[in-house]
Amino acid sequence: MLAACWDPCGVCSGPLMALPSLGPLPWLIAVATLFAACAGPDMAKRAQRQEQTRARWEVTISDVQEIGPYRAATLTGSKGSWQLYFPRVGACEAMVRSGAKGVYRFEGPFGVLRAEEGPDCSPVGVGSLLAWRDEQPRRRSQFLMPREQARFAVLHRGESFLLIRGAFPLALEIRWPEPMDSVAVLPATPACHAQLERTAATLEFHATGPEVFLLESDAGPCPIIGLALPLGL
Repeated sequence: MLAACWDPCGVCSGPLMALPSLGPLPWLIAVATLFAACAGPDMAKRAQRQEQTRARWEVTISDVQEIGPYRAATLTGSKGSWQLYFPRVGACEAMVRSGAKGVYRFEGPFGVLRAEEGPDCSPVGVGSLLAWRDEQPRRRSQFLMPREQARFAVLHRGESFLLIRGAFPLALEIRWPEPMDSVAVLPATPACHAQLERTAATLEFHATGPEVFLLESDAGPCPIIGLALPLGL
């Protein structure tokens, strides 16, 4: 028998613990049992605090621009930068401005932006589709290039960006929450302008590379550079 004061919880109170001389496997089982005994309220609270810290980060807002009924903005913090889309009404209208600071929390489909005072602002879409895609588990092999029919209608025509609303079934490939009713953001290129004359097109998904989704047409490929939920959904 080996007399020892060994406590995996970091607190050795009471008499010495008698640990028998065990073989390798029984010893590992005994150690695992002792560690499991530590998983009490204190450890649970510590884990909760660590999870809360990981799930929130202070951010600075930049590159704010209007795209139809949406406000695109880049949030930059210690964990990187993301471009998100916000509604141009309510709390987001006042909060989402270049140079403003806030706390971003990973809650809901696209997180929540919080200021020191006032109500929360919830993003409704993602402009950083490449980063979003690369953080999602793969539904298929990266060597496959699936194609599906997308159906849509014109929502907004701008100098730099175009918006179409419709069904984009392949959005399921990036775990998008509403693939059958979403708003796609397109660059205002000739190929994308050509898409506005149509109500349907072949949608192509790329599991790797700089493009995530491409709408095919005779004028050339038109990339979808962002996705958002329809306002009021």
